Amino acid sequence: MEPTASQVFCGRVLGMVNTEDINAIILAQKNMLDRFEKTNEMLLNFNNLSSVRMQQMNERFLHHTKMLVEMKKDLDSIFRRIRWAKGRWSREW
Repeated sequence: MEPTASQVFCGRVLGMVNTEDINAIILAQKNMLDRFEKTNEMLLNFNNLSSVRMQQMNERFLHHTKMLVEMKKDLDSIFRRIRWAKGRWSREW
């Protein structure tokens, strides 16, 4: 039985392919895959560390915000007392 036209074409294309070049391409792809996996792992570690740090900084920020709000209330109270005392003192004189 004679080969069909498609079989002849495939055979000729396969005959044009250099096995050493194919092996070199496969090796390069494996090396790149290893690099990408290492880079991906490094990025995951960085994201995890950043997330933890962000949570810590968020807690500190909330604490400092609460402290500033309390300080403002205290200062408002102090200035209100000072104004009251000045008003009382000026009326007495």
